[in-house]
Amino acid sequence: MAIVKSFSVEMVRDFAGVVDFYYWKGIPVARLWPRITQIPPSSPMMAARLAFISSRADLKLIPGKLRLAWASVSFGKKQAWLDYYTSIYMRYFKIYRVYPPVVTDYQITFE
Repeated sequence: MAIVKSFSVEMVRDFAGVVDFYYWKGIPVARLWPRITQIPPSSPMMAARLAFISSRADLKLIPGKLRLAWASVSFGKKQAWLDYYTSIYMRYFKIYRVYPPVVTDYQITFE
């Protein structure tokens, strides 16, 4: 990662697929674009990918009021609420190999 003074839409367009520009804690930074590995994923890696995809699908179903609840639960933590939600989702899936009711059943989550 390299700190840059600023970047424009033209820079992002010119280096698309080569350099990744983003803001980290409000600081403009750039890094080499991540490469896709040529090695086929193992079954645990594929399961983790599917769990992550599922976490994003479930995220779309969360209403605004519950998003605010997630934000309040993660207040004071180093992670943003979305990262906190994802980490709980993925940790539960890693242990039990099922999709977590703790993040999808809203009665369990915030009682």
